[in-house]
Amino acid sequence: MRINKFNKNLNFTSGLNLKLVRQCKHTDVQDIQSQLLQKNIIADFDSTKPAAFVSRKVLQIFEELKKKLKSHIFDISIPRIQVYLKENMIFQPKGYCFCVPETQQILKKELPFETGSIFFEKENSLEEVNQKLDESFQKQERSSSHFLAPFVHEFLHNSYINYIYKKYGYEGLCPYTAEKYHNAKNCGLSIMKILQTLKFNESENSIIREHLGQYATTPQNQYHEVFAETFTKLICNCLSEKDSTLTSNPIDELKKLPKEFLLIIQKLFI
Repeated sequence: MRINKFNKNLNFTSGLNLKLVRQCKHTDVQDIQSQLLQKNIIADFDSTKPAAFVSRKVLQIFEELKKKLKSHIFDISIPRIQVYLKENMIFQPKGYCFCVPETQQILKKELPFETGSIFFEKENSLEEVNQKLDESFQKQERSSSHFLAPFVHEFLHNSYINYIYKKYGYEGLCPYTAEKYHNAKNCGLSIMKILQTLKFNESENSIIREHLGQYATTPQNQYHEVFAETFTKLICNCLSEKDSTLTSNPIDELKKLPKEFLLIIQKLFI
C-alpha cells in the first residue's frame, strides 16, 4: 500500500477541529514556557498561543514515540524555540518555520542561536497556520496536510541533527554543542557539511516526488529534507483525528512503503 499518494479531495483541515481551536485559544503561554524550561528547553513564544500550543503538542508526540519505540530516530535535544517577526530577521527563510543546523545569528541585535534551535513565525491563529499549509499542500509541495505537519517537520530536523552528532561527535566551535556531544570519532560537523551537499539522482527524485511531494526534491539539504518529510508524513498519518495524539506506530507505516522508496530512506542513516 502506498500511503502517500496525493489525494486532491483530501480535506486540507486534516487534524484541525473546533475542539483544538478552542484549546489553543485558552493556552497559557507562560505556563508552557515554564514546562519546557523544566525540560531544559528555553522558549520565547512572544505571547503567541498557536506557537506554544503546537510546540507542546509536538513535544508530547515525540515523548510518546521515544517511550514506545525506544528509537534514537525520534530523539530530540532542543536548546531553544523562538517565535520571530519577519522584520527582525537577518535573512528571509524559505518557509515560516525552520531549524538551524549549526550555531548562527538569526535575529538582528541578537547573539547567535545554538545548533538545533527551532524558529516559528508569529501566527495569529491555528486557522492561519492551517491556511498556509493548505496553500502548499494543494500545490503538491509537502508530504502531509495535517496542521501539525510543518512543526513536526522542524522537530524532525532537530532529531536528524541529534542523530548525527550523537553517532559521530562534534568538532565545531559552538561550546553548547561541544559540551552536549562527546564522541571519540569527533567528525560529526564534517559529516553534517557533507550531508548538506548530497542529493538524489533523477530516478530517485521521481520516487521521492511521488511519495513526498515537490519540496523534498530540492537539492539544498536534501537528505535533511527527505528525512523530515518522510517521518512527518508517517507520524501525521498516525495521529488521532479527535485530538492529534499518537494512535499507532509510524515505523509500522514505514514498513508498508515500497522497496524502492525504502532503499532511498536507508541512505539517510549513514
